[in-house]
Amino acid sequence: MHKAFLYRWIDYTQKHLRSPLLLLSAMLVIVLISGCDTSPISKSQSGQSTTFTGSSTQQQITYNTSGNEVLIRTFYGGGQKGTFNLGPQISIYGDGTYILGLNRQGKLDTTALQQLLSTLVDTDGLLSFKRQLFFDIPDQDATFLDINSDGKHLELMYGAFGSQPASAQDKDEYQRLGKALATLSHAVQGPTTAYQGKVVALLTYQTFSANLKQTIPDWPIADFTLAQAATFECGIIPEDDVSSNPTVPCLQFTIPEHAILLDARQIQNIETALNGKQAGDFFEDSQYYTVILRPLLPDELQSKTLAMFGSSQIQFIGVPLLEGSVPPVPTPTPAK
Repeated sequence: MHKAFLYRWIDYTQKHLRSPLLLLSAMLVIVLISGCDTSPISKSQSGQSTTFTGSSTQQQITYNTSGNEVLIRTFYGGGQKGTFNLGPQISIYGDGTYILGLNRQGKLDTTALQQLLSTLVDTDGLLSFKRQLFFDIPDQDATFLDINSDGKHLELMYGAFGSQPASAQDKDEYQRLGKALATLSHAVQGPTTAYQGKVVALLTYQTFSANLKQTIPDWPIADFTLAQAATFECGIIPEDDVSSNPTVPCLQFTIPEHAILLDARQIQNIETALNGKQAGDFFEDSQYYTVILRPLLPDELQSKTLAMFGSSQIQFIGVPLLEGSVPPVPTPTPAK
């Protein structure tokens, strides 16, 4: 009942407070009642953080209000099904900006953002969970939820759960986590626009299945070779004398070891060679490589880390972002 009212109230304010007259009226009401605050959420600000009171238990909730600080983030994957994602599903930042995947963005106003945090932290009590991993079948994919609030960082995993004996508390927390994820999905259903990250990382791996029926351009960058980049990001490919079409798991099923930050000139040259596309194959020294131009999210340049998720993971592992010279290809160690 409380959640249904909350959603109707948020929808109403977002739709109707755009009118200047209604907005002015609302401001007058706020002034009149400020002496005896009856709002379920009160707040105080300090620098780039703010504190407000949750609506259920009156718990104090503090969060960073910077547009580069991630408050809530979700990923999907981790199992043995070969699921690989270049970025998170949802990223919500301290200023209310949310980004869906790597290509759509929207905005929560302060009220909606704090109502969301109040539901997750106060009502659902995620920060006080005794258990963090809810899954019984490790080879299946799951949803991973990251929360940064009250100076705490929490990672929760929501997957197939219940096939093994579990305590009443574990079952209750699993149900609350499911409700929290549903609340989160509902909160980011508003209008969105295209997200276009101005800073781009290079991801590349050697491919053995290039489409030779189409023209494959030569690598247009002289600063480093694709052999250097692919080896730096995915490691040296083991010798395979058996398979006629070997598969490289890196960047197809699993996350890379590193990523490379490109400058504006390099981005332009690669995009020109790809006819404006964000991914494609290149030819270099009798080998073929798949190249992906991956836009950075607002927090990633600051942290020098890409947020990606692949198969065979049970927790988030950031991909280090290199800014500078790409190391040479290491000399293979002779087999004894």
